[in-house]
Amino acid sequence: MISNIDCKRLSMPSGTNEPQRNPRLKRKAWAVVFLGSALFWVAVALLIWKFWG
Repeated sequence: MISNIDCKRLSMPSGTNEPQRNPRLKRKAWAVVFLGSALFWVAVALLIWKFWG
């Protein structure tokens, strides 16, 4: 059975063990978000052009 101390440690982790974020991975993730958004808006523009063009 899990004790109260273990429950508190699991629910409120200490701030000393911050995960290290890879800046290269972060840049790739933002690029994917940007490209996905751009493709979405291009598709929307093409649909509008098709219906009103």
